[in-house]
Amino acid sequence: MKTAESPTPTSDRSAPNQRVAHQPEGTRTLDFETIRQSRPTTWTAALEASVDVDRGGRPDLFLVTVDDDCPANCSLAESLSGEHAGWCSCQVFQATEVCPHLCVLRQRAALGDLALPTRER
Repeated sequence: MKTAESPTPTSDRSAPNQRVAHQPEGTRTLDFETIRQSRPTTWTAALEASVDVDRGGRPDLFLVTVDDDCPANCSLAESLSGEHAGWCSCQVFQATEVCPHLCVLRQRAALGDLALPTRER
């Protein structure tokens, strides 16, 4: 069982210093510290879930499967100032602007298990 706290293989990590100029339409600025405090159920669910993360065709794209549910297409990048920008195909993100899929990606990045690209704009 993989969790957000389980290390991912080195092959799942992106090369350092990768950059991304564009993310999908509907990408939003995400303050994960605020999300962790204001949406603890979503944040904790991501920590406790069984998760698989696969890389997409660009450094910011990921296919995230939480608890054997349908996989979600996600985009997450970080600006030079440390601000995150993300998008997810799941209905939860479309309705609330935050979801467990993006929380999983941020948690893995914070643990050093996943490198996020730098957002150029």
